[in-house]
Amino acid sequence: MFIRIKQVKGNSYFYLMESQRVEGKPHPVPKTIAYLGNRDRAISRLETMAISNQEQLIARVRAATPTVGKNHGKRGRPKKA
Repeated sequence: MFIRIKQVKGNSYFYLMESQRVEGKPHPVPKTIAYLGNRDRAISRLETMAISNQEQLIARVRAATPTVGKNHGKRGRPKKA
């Protein structure tokens, strides 16, 4: 299992994913196990789940920070200096 992070309008949303193989072929196909929500909600949901690598997944969510560029996460054109 692993965590996938999606960025939507400057916000991070987390999904619990699992890789599966189709008919024994070597290309893994990811499957969504659960939508975890934003950072705080994802941590609380992972703490309640019984997963083998729970601590690693929680550490991955905690380490993820939103990417902020010149525009500081706002929409539109960046302000000129």
